Amino acid sequence: MGAVAVTSAVHDRMPVILDPDGYDLWLDLGMRDMSVAAELLKPCDDRLMRCYPISARINHVANDDEECCRPVELAQIQNRLFM
Repeated sequence: MGAVAVTSAVHDRMPVILDPDGYDLWLDLGMRDMSVAAELLKPCDDRLMRCYPISARINHVANDDEECCRPVELAQIQNRLFM
């Protein structure tokens, strides 16, 4: 599945983003009907998503806090590339 407009600048593929109503079905180990699972794989409405630069802290597994998702200025990220 191709990326929707908001994510296409970052990647050419679209991750699976499930509606909360589909969580139980997606995680049901006994579910074997592929057509039912395929119904869950619909593009997410890009009006529900935002795209913004975040800290490189996200790249380290030890960092598991809200700071990882907080928007940063692009200049902050670019300056660190060459330090």
